[in-house]
Amino acid sequence: MVTQRFYHGLTLNANYMYSKALALTSSPDPFNPGLGKDLSPLDLPHQFRLSATYTVPTQKTGFFGKNKIVSAIVSGWQTGWFLQYQSAPILALPSSPTTNPINDWLGYGPGPAQYVPGQSLFASSWTDNGGVLHNTPIDLNCHCFDPRTTVVLNPNAWSAIPDGQFGANLSSIRSFRGIRQPDEDANIGRNFRIREKVSLQIRAEWTNAFNRLLLPQPNTTASYLTKPTQVNGLYTGGYGTILPTAVNGITSMRSGQLIARFTF
Repeated sequence: MVTQRFYHGLTLNANYMYSKALALTSSPDPFNPGLGKDLSPLDLPHQFRLSATYTVPTQKTGFFGKNKIVSAIVSGWQTGWFLQYQSAPILALPSSPTTNPINDWLGYGPGPAQYVPGQSLFASSWTDNGGVLHNTPIDLNCHCFDPRTTVVLNPNAWSAIPDGQFGANLSSIRSFRGIRQPDEDANIGRNFRIREKVSLQIRAEWTNAFNRLLLPQPNTTASYLTKPTQVNGLYTGGYGTILPTAVNGITSMRSGQLIARFTF
Protein backbone atom coordinates (compact mmCIF):
# COMPACT_ATOMS: atom_id res chain seq x y z
CA MET A 1 0.00 0.00 0.00
CA VAL A 2 1.25 3.46 -0.92
CA THR A 3 -0.27 6.63 0.54
CA GLN A 4 0.55 10.21 -0.45
CA ARG A 5 -1.27 12.62 1.82
CA PHE A 6 -2.20 16.17 0.93
CA TYR A 7 0.67 17.64 -1.14
CA HIS A 8 0.17 20.58 -3.51
CA GLY A 9 -3.52 19.73 -3.51
CA LEU A 10 -3.06 15.99 -4.23
CA THR A 11 -3.98 13.05 -2.00
CA LEU A 12 -3.25 9.56 -3.33
CA ASN A 13 -3.73 6.00 -2.12
CA ALA A 14 -2.81 2.86 -4.07
CA ASN A 15 -2.83 -0.75 -2.94
CA TYR A 16 -2.21 -4.14 -4.54
CA MET A 17 -3.01 -7.53 -3.06
CA TYR A 18 -2.13 -11.04 -4.16
CA SER A 19 -4.09 -13.68 -2.30
CA LYS A 20 -5.75 -17.06 -2.31
CA ALA A 21 -9.09 -17.42 -0.55
CA LEU A 22 -10.17 -20.87 0.60
CA ALA A 23 -13.49 -21.98 2.05
CA LEU A 24 -14.57 -25.10 3.88
CA THR A 25 -17.59 -26.54 2.11
CA SER A 26 -19.34 -29.87 2.36
CA SER A 27 -17.61 -32.60 0.37
CA PRO A 28 -19.68 -34.45 -2.25
CA ASP A 29 -17.78 -37.59 -1.24
CA PRO A 30 -18.00 -38.55 2.47
CA PHE A 31 -15.01 -40.85 2.00
CA ASN A 32 -12.89 -38.00 0.60
CA PRO A 33 -13.38 -35.04 2.98
CA GLY A 34 -10.46 -33.22 1.37
CA LEU A 35 -12.79 -32.20 -1.44
CA GLY A 36 -14.56 -29.97 1.09
CA LYS A 37 -11.57 -27.63 1.21
CA ASP A 38 -12.16 -25.59 -1.89
CA LEU A 39 -11.65 -22.15 -3.36
CA SER A 40 -14.00 -19.48 -2.10
CA PRO A 41 -16.34 -18.03 -4.75
CA LEU A 42 -14.77 -14.69 -3.78
CA ASP A 43 -11.23 -15.84 -4.60
CA LEU A 44 -9.53 -12.99 -6.53
CA PRO A 45 -5.75 -13.59 -6.90
CA HIS A 46 -4.95 -10.07 -8.10
CA GLN A 47 -6.55 -6.88 -6.82
CA PHE A 48 -5.39 -3.32 -7.47
CA ARG A 49 -7.11 -0.15 -6.30
CA LEU A 50 -6.19 3.49 -6.81
CA SER A 51 -7.99 6.46 -5.29
CA ALA A 52 -6.96 10.09 -5.67
CA THR A 53 -8.33 13.54 -4.96
CA TYR A 54 -6.98 16.84 -6.20
CA THR A 55 -7.99 20.27 -4.94
CA VAL A 56 -7.00 23.33 -6.95
CA PRO A 57 -4.95 25.48 -4.53
CA THR A 58 -5.89 29.12 -3.92
CA GLN A 59 -4.39 31.13 -6.76
CA LYS A 60 -2.33 33.98 -5.30
CA THR A 61 0.35 34.33 -7.95
CA GLY A 62 0.72 33.69 -11.65
CA PHE A 63 -1.80 34.30 -14.40
CA PHE A 64 -4.92 33.39 -12.38
CA GLY A 65 -3.73 35.01 -9.17
CA LYS A 66 -3.41 38.50 -10.63
CA ASN A 67 -7.18 39.03 -10.56
CA LYS A 68 -9.12 38.33 -7.36
CA ILE A 69 -12.32 37.49 -9.24
CA VAL A 70 -10.59 35.01 -11.57
CA SER A 71 -8.71 33.53 -8.60
CA ALA A 72 -11.99 33.00 -6.70
CA ILE A 73 -13.54 31.25 -9.72
CA VAL A 74 -10.59 28.93 -10.39
CA SER A 75 -9.53 28.04 -6.84
CA GLY A 76 -11.10 25.38 -4.65
CA TRP A 77 -12.40 22.97 -7.27
CA GLN A 78 -11.90 19.32 -6.35
CA THR A 79 -11.86 16.15 -8.42
CA GLY A 80 -11.76 12.58 -7.15
CA TRP A 81 -11.08 9.22 -8.81
CA PHE A 82 -11.51 5.61 -7.82
CA LEU A 83 -10.08 2.88 -10.06
CA GLN A 84 -10.29 -0.84 -9.33
CA TYR A 85 -8.86 -3.65 -11.42
CA GLN A 86 -8.95 -7.27 -10.30
CA SER A 87 -9.06 -10.86 -11.47
CA ALA A 88 -12.20 -12.16 -13.10
CA PRO A 89 -14.60 -14.20 -10.96
CA ILE A 90 -14.44 -17.99 -10.91
CA LEU A 91 -16.91 -19.67 -13.25
CA ALA A 92 -19.12 -22.44 -11.92
CA LEU A 93 -18.48 -25.92 -13.25
CA PRO A 94 -21.26 -27.46 -15.34
CA SER A 95 -23.45 -30.15 -13.85
CA SER A 96 -22.94 -33.82 -14.63
CA PRO A 97 -25.67 -35.49 -16.74
CA THR A 98 -25.31 -38.77 -14.87
CA THR A 99 -28.12 -41.25 -15.49
CA ASN A 100 -27.95 -42.96 -12.09
CA PRO A 101 -26.12 -40.57 -9.74
CA ILE A 102 -24.91 -41.90 -6.41
CA ASN A 103 -27.02 -39.41 -4.48
CA ASP A 104 -30.07 -41.45 -5.48
CA TRP A 105 -28.98 -43.90 -2.79
CA LEU A 106 -26.65 -42.11 -0.37
CA GLY A 107 -27.80 -38.49 -0.43
CA TYR A 108 -24.28 -37.31 -1.26
CA GLY A 109 -22.72 -36.01 -4.45
CA PRO A 110 -22.06 -36.77 -7.14
CA GLY A 111 -20.66 -33.26 -7.69
CA PRO A 112 -20.20 -31.26 -10.90
CA ALA A 113 -19.01 -32.71 -14.20
CA GLN A 114 -15.45 -34.02 -14.27
CA TYR A 115 -12.67 -32.13 -15.98
CA VAL A 116 -10.98 -34.04 -18.81
CA PRO A 117 -7.18 -33.76 -18.31
CA GLY A 118 -5.37 -32.19 -21.22
CA GLN A 119 -8.39 -30.37 -22.59
CA SER A 120 -8.52 -26.57 -22.72
CA LEU A 121 -11.24 -25.05 -20.56
CA PHE A 122 -11.73 -22.36 -23.19
CA ALA A 123 -12.64 -22.65 -26.87
CA SER A 124 -9.66 -23.43 -29.09
CA SER A 125 -11.33 -22.76 -32.42
CA TRP A 126 -12.69 -19.25 -32.80
CA THR A 127 -12.72 -16.34 -35.25
CA ASP A 128 -11.57 -12.84 -34.34
CA ASN A 129 -13.09 -9.55 -35.45
CA GLY A 130 -10.85 -9.55 -38.52
CA GLY A 131 -12.17 -12.88 -39.72
CA VAL A 132 -9.00 -14.81 -38.81
CA LEU A 133 -9.53 -18.34 -37.49
CA HIS A 134 -7.52 -19.17 -34.35
CA ASN A 135 -6.63 -22.62 -33.01
CA THR A 136 -5.38 -21.49 -29.60
CA PRO A 137 -7.44 -21.00 -26.40
CA ILE A 138 -9.41 -17.78 -26.53
CA ASP A 139 -8.64 -14.92 -24.13
CA LEU A 140 -12.00 -13.72 -22.80
CA ASN A 141 -10.55 -10.26 -22.10
CA CYS A 142 -8.87 -9.59 -25.46
CA HIS A 143 -11.79 -7.56 -26.92
CA CYS A 144 -10.94 -9.21 -30.23
CA PHE A 145 -14.07 -11.27 -30.93
CA ASP A 146 -17.81 -10.78 -31.30
CA PRO A 147 -19.38 -12.13 -28.08
CA ARG A 148 -22.73 -12.59 -29.83
CA THR A 149 -21.38 -15.12 -32.34
CA THR A 150 -18.60 -16.85 -30.43
CA VAL A 151 -18.75 -19.85 -28.09
CA VAL A 152 -15.93 -19.15 -25.63
CA LEU A 153 -15.93 -22.30 -23.47
CA ASN A 154 -14.93 -25.79 -24.53
CA PRO A 155 -17.65 -28.41 -23.92
CA ASN A 156 -15.11 -31.18 -24.60
CA ALA A 157 -13.34 -30.26 -21.35
CA TRP A 158 -16.01 -32.09 -19.35
CA SER A 159 -17.28 -35.61 -18.94
CA ALA A 160 -20.15 -37.11 -16.96
CA ILE A 161 -19.46 -38.80 -13.64
CA PRO A 162 -19.94 -42.55 -14.03
CA ASP A 163 -23.12 -44.04 -12.57
CA GLY A 164 -22.97 -44.66 -8.83
CA GLN A 165 -19.66 -42.81 -8.34
CA PHE A 166 -18.51 -39.58 -6.75
CA GLY A 167 -16.88 -36.78 -8.72
CA ALA A 168 -13.09 -36.77 -8.83
CA ASN A 169 -12.50 -33.01 -8.74
CA LEU A 170 -13.25 -30.01 -6.57
CA SER A 171 -16.21 -27.79 -7.36
CA SER A 172 -13.92 -24.92 -8.47
CA ILE A 173 -10.93 -24.64 -10.80
CA ARG A 174 -8.80 -21.57 -10.13
CA SER A 175 -7.90 -20.91 -13.77
CA PHE A 176 -11.52 -21.27 -14.91
CA ARG A 177 -12.43 -17.59 -14.79
CA GLY A 178 -14.73 -15.30 -16.70
CA ILE A 179 -14.54 -11.72 -17.89
CA ARG A 180 -12.87 -8.99 -15.83
CA GLN A 181 -15.09 -6.13 -14.67
CA PRO A 182 -13.07 -2.96 -13.97
CA ASP A 183 -14.58 -0.27 -11.75
CA GLU A 184 -13.75 3.35 -12.66
CA ASP A 185 -15.58 6.24 -11.00
CA ALA A 186 -14.94 9.98 -10.96
CA ASN A 187 -16.37 13.18 -9.52
CA ILE A 188 -15.78 16.92 -9.59
CA GLY A 189 -17.20 19.56 -7.29
CA ARG A 190 -16.66 22.53 -5.05
CA ASN A 191 -17.76 23.94 -1.70
CA PHE A 192 -18.85 27.58 -1.70
CA ARG A 193 -18.71 29.30 1.68
CA ILE A 194 -21.54 31.84 1.70
CA ARG A 195 -21.40 32.79 5.37
CA GLU A 196 -19.76 31.30 8.45
CA LYS A 197 -22.54 28.73 8.96
CA VAL A 198 -23.94 28.68 5.45
CA SER A 199 -22.36 26.80 2.52
CA LEU A 200 -23.32 25.37 -0.84
CA GLN A 201 -21.77 22.26 -2.37
CA ILE A 202 -22.17 21.35 -6.02
CA ARG A 203 -20.85 18.06 -7.35
CA ALA A 204 -21.03 15.89 -10.47
CA GLU A 205 -20.42 12.15 -10.19
CA TRP A 206 -19.91 9.46 -12.82
CA THR A 207 -19.81 5.67 -12.52
CA ASN A 208 -18.03 3.65 -15.23
CA ALA A 209 -16.44 6.96 -16.20
CA PHE A 210 -14.80 5.57 -19.36
CA ASN A 211 -18.03 3.85 -20.42
CA ARG A 212 -16.39 0.44 -20.75
CA LEU A 213 -18.35 -2.41 -22.28
CA LEU A 214 -18.98 -4.75 -19.33
CA LEU A 215 -20.11 -8.05 -20.80
CA PRO A 216 -22.02 -10.69 -18.83
CA GLN A 217 -20.19 -13.86 -17.85
CA PRO A 218 -20.29 -16.92 -20.13
CA ASN A 219 -23.17 -19.32 -19.62
CA THR A 220 -22.17 -22.30 -17.49
CA THR A 221 -25.63 -23.25 -16.23
CA ALA A 222 -26.61 -24.98 -19.48
CA SER A 223 -25.50 -28.58 -20.00
CA TYR A 224 -22.19 -28.85 -21.85
CA LEU A 225 -23.87 -31.52 -24.01
CA THR A 226 -26.54 -29.13 -25.29
CA LYS A 227 -25.85 -27.49 -28.64
CA PRO A 228 -26.04 -23.66 -28.42
CA THR A 229 -29.09 -22.09 -30.02
CA GLN A 230 -29.03 -19.26 -32.56
CA VAL A 231 -31.46 -16.74 -34.02
CA ASN A 232 -30.35 -14.76 -37.08
CA GLY A 233 -26.78 -15.89 -36.50
CA LEU A 234 -26.64 -14.66 -32.89
CA TYR A 235 -26.45 -17.06 -29.95
CA THR A 236 -29.45 -17.07 -27.66
CA GLY A 237 -28.36 -19.77 -25.20
CA GLY A 238 -26.19 -22.78 -24.58
CA TYR A 239 -23.03 -23.68 -22.71
CA GLY A 240 -20.15 -21.25 -23.23
CA THR A 241 -22.15 -18.51 -24.91
CA ILE A 242 -22.21 -14.84 -23.92
CA LEU A 243 -25.61 -13.14 -24.12
CA PRO A 244 -25.12 -9.34 -24.16
CA THR A 245 -28.59 -8.76 -25.64
CA ALA A 246 -30.42 -10.75 -22.94
CA VAL A 247 -32.63 -9.06 -20.34
CA ASN A 248 -29.77 -9.11 -17.80
CA GLY A 249 -27.05 -8.70 -20.42
CA ILE A 250 -24.86 -5.60 -20.58
CA THR A 251 -25.14 -3.57 -17.38
CA SER A 252 -23.41 -0.66 -15.66
CA MET A 253 -23.23 1.70 -18.62
CA ARG A 254 -21.76 5.09 -17.77
CA SER A 255 -24.13 7.11 -15.64
CA GLY A 256 -23.84 10.44 -13.90
CA GLN A 257 -25.67 12.68 -11.52
CA LEU A 258 -25.56 16.32 -10.46
CA ILE A 259 -25.81 17.11 -6.76
CA ALA A 260 -26.42 20.42 -5.00
CA ARG A 261 -26.33 20.53 -1.20
CA PHE A 262 -27.19 23.61 0.84
CA THR A 263 -26.00 23.54 4.46
CA PHE A 264 -27.01 26.07 7.10
